[in-house]
Amino acid sequence: VDIWAGVADRVTEEMMQVIGREVMTDPETNESSDESSFNPVYIMADSGARGSTQQMRQLAAMRGLMAKPSGEIIETPITANFREGLSVLQYFISTHGARKGLADTALKTANSGYLTRRLVDVAQDAVVAEFDCGTLDGIRVTKLEEAGEVIQPLGDRILGRVVLED
Repeated sequence: VDIWAGVADRVTEEMMQVIGREVMTDPETNESSDESSFNPVYIMADSGARGSTQQMRQLAAMRGLMAKPSGEIIETPITANFREGLSVLQYFISTHGARKGLADTALKTANSGYLTRRLVDVAQDAVVAEFDCGTLDGIRVTKLEEAGEVIQPLGDRILGRVVLED
């Protein structure tokens, strides 16, 4: 397992180096130079904006070691990648984690839904009604204008509010 993990790391490093560089040829002199690539997928993964090097490895190099639903690592790695396609067995092994993730999400959603229902049951009879809260603080509200044009009239802005003083 450790050997395959090391292989996956080395393959990932090689892949990132290859897609991170680009051979540019000057059309006038026909000279070649190795420069940093502007590959958008590489830039997103390398910067951390979207995706990761592990996801890039699964797309272009190899899927690597997978875990069983119990968390135990399967000793046979998946050497194919998504670009080349997986065999039926490799696909089935790959789906262990996805199935477990969906089941865990469903269970968590059920718990939070149950909690929400209980909270609504408890609070549905509570009514907050106060004619005058007694505060002496307030805010001044005016119509919303931009460049002399009324964007939102005063009536729309104060609808549902209570005046501080008459």
